Amino acid sequence: MGYYDIDDILADSVEIPCKFQHDIPGLGYLENNPGKPISKNAKLDLPIWLARILAIVGGDANPDTMEDEEPLPFVELLTPDMFSPKVINAIKADPASLDLHAINSYFYSLATKWITLFNDKQLAEVVHNLLLERSQIINKYAGSVPVDLFHSSTDIGSGKKTGHSSHGGNSSMVRVSNSTFLLTLDEFEKKIYKKSHESYKDTKRWMFEK
Repeated sequence: MGYYDIDDILADSVEIPCKFQHDIPGLGYLENNPGKPISKNAKLDLPIWLARILAIVGGDANPDTMEDEEPLPFVELLTPDMFSPKVINAIKADPASLDLHAINSYFYSLATKWITLFNDKQLAEVVHNLLLERSQIINKYAGSVPVDLFHSSTDIGSGKKTGHSSHGGNSSMVRVSNSTFLLTLDEFEKKIYKKSHESYKDTKRWMFEK
């Protein structure tokens, strides 16, 4: 992801649950208690870009701990609902029926960040299988480009543009566009669909005009 990638910026702004492991002065406003400290064990949702920093950076060392022990990070990251056992089981049961957009529109991006943070190989395998299976369905819809679409714009013999079109082709495109499955795609899957659809369209146009 690039520094100016808008999707990456929006994914980083998604809030995830955290538990504070220290009493921190002056942050009570996060719990609607201005002027007071935030208490140890307080649970709050923080944007992932901030949460992952606080989960790495340690607070002041506890005087009761051993000298060689590292200080506790400011927060502990808690598993968000999008990676809960309920969602993971739903992914394993039927990836095609899953509404990823409803779960989170940046599901794959957040999954990648979470897997990187915790080296979660089990989640990585689940997400890998999810993408493989759903990509096949996305590819099927992306390839639904009717030849009639090109017949309406180019005459084979003369190479001139014509105004004729096929209602069958148009209705096919409408059915694809209105597919319930396409409404469940997250932002990464939408990019896959768009690039695949354009590739199929360009290939069929080339074959038709050849």
